[in-house]
Amino acid sequence: MKRQTKLIIGLALSIISLCFSILLITDAIPTSPKKPKYVFYFIGDGMSFNHILGTELYNTEMAGASETLRLNFTQFDTRNFVTNYSTSNLVTDSAAAGTALASGVKTANAHIGVDVDGNELRTIADVASELGYKVGLVTNVGINHATPSCFYGHTADRFGFPSLVDDYIASDVAFIAGSTIMDMKSGPLDPKYERTTTAQLAERIRNAGIELCLDVEKAAKISGRRVALVAHDKENKHVPYVIDRGENEEHTLVNHAKAAIEYLSHEAEDGFFLMVEEGKLDYSAHEQDAVTTFHEVNELAATVELALEFAKHHPDETLIVVTSDHETGGMSLGWDHYEIRMNVLAAQKTSALQVTKTFQRMRDEGVRDWNAYKRVLSDNLGLWSVVPVTKEEEKLLLHDFYDIFLKYGPMVDGLYNKNEFVTYHALRILNKHASLDWTSLYHTGMYTPLFVKGVGEKAFLECRDQTEIPKTIASLMGGQL
Repeated sequence: MKRQTKLIIGLALSIISLCFSILLITDAIPTSPKKPKYVFYFIGDGMSFNHILGTELYNTEMAGASETLRLNFTQFDTRNFVTNYSTSNLVTDSAAAGTALASGVKTANAHIGVDVDGNELRTIADVASELGYKVGLVTNVGINHATPSCFYGHTADRFGFPSLVDDYIASDVAFIAGSTIMDMKSGPLDPKYERTTTAQLAERIRNAGIELCLDVEKAAKISGRRVALVAHDKENKHVPYVIDRGENEEHTLVNHAKAAIEYLSHEAEDGFFLMVEEGKLDYSAHEQDAVTTFHEVNELAATVELALEFAKHHPDETLIVVTSDHETGGMSLGWDHYEIRMNVLAAQKTSALQVTKTFQRMRDEGVRDWNAYKRVLSDNLGLWSVVPVTKEEEKLLLHDFYDIFLKYGPMVDGLYNKNEFVTYHALRILNKHASLDWTSLYHTGMYTPLFVKGVGEKAFLECRDQTEIPKTIASLMGGQL
């Protein structure tokens, strides 16, 4: 009897031990996070760590705050950084980087939506459509510019703007918004390119049955039709930089994103995927214009705020991803004896591009008085009035001033915009006094940031390269890239 009792007790203990082990194993198996119904994918074109930190320091100084005013997305719990090289270059361009962020595949510079051999790639937008999500794309540059095109286009040449419009028409993108439709005057002058204007490309979109709209509020309320919202449908013209725009500007990144969210909310029963690109940030960084860049980073943060407000109403269904495609300009902060003097930058009131346009208008009006041009630099960049200018520096500026009047005078090529040398050097003087500098007019190979909030956010801690970001999003949505 005693022996039988011992056997029963031993068997009971074994069963209890087995059950406990099963519970431990079950707890150790990671459970799949809930599938996000609403996915926001933000891309700050050309944005890296010093653009972000510089913006926070600039905001803090302008507000007179005693503690650093952090941007909303830098406060996300999940933060990471990733590599971004292409297959052809250690320094990527927006086409190859955009393709990596859209398809999860590395490709060569200038390639959009195709691999190095020219094979078409599936994108996260394709995955979203296949899973029943409505897809939206928003930018503040052209709707057929490199980054947005990477989510629907397929070409080995990023400057094939007409073919990218055809790819957009053939796609499942429900809502797209941007400054304009880029025409062939924006690309290289090569006989192989189809000669088209923005107006012709706009008509091509309308003829495809897509509602091409110039009214933001109207675009948000359209139902049952695909929508293309642009600020300009007659000419390849971009919206102004944030620092230069008027208070009542209708076509802003924030307003376009608002319209996209409203449209997708009433059109998407099964959820939506929305990519938002702050493209003008890259433009200003190519011009080495720090203050203008900081304003564009703030515009990105304001747009992210829309997603955060949306997530308050859908807390267990929303995923917000904020990243970048590459770094532009090689921004350096605090090169002068460990100091950063952001207070100096308060003197800048307009973009460098706006100063250049003012100079060119004065030239065309016959104004040739150097003192008149000095007043523009003083009023808009603070030179002489706030920032001291040495005799050597003024001598350089005066030399540049005479170049304005040459028929084919030299210009500083910031890729998308060109500035007069007098503007460029004036800006460098201002930046020098702030202890801020740049190393390039183009891209660098610096790591790019990754900030994530919402459903499945911890999965992004495993990302090491930008190609892993769309793959992780697709996996969380229940698909695969």
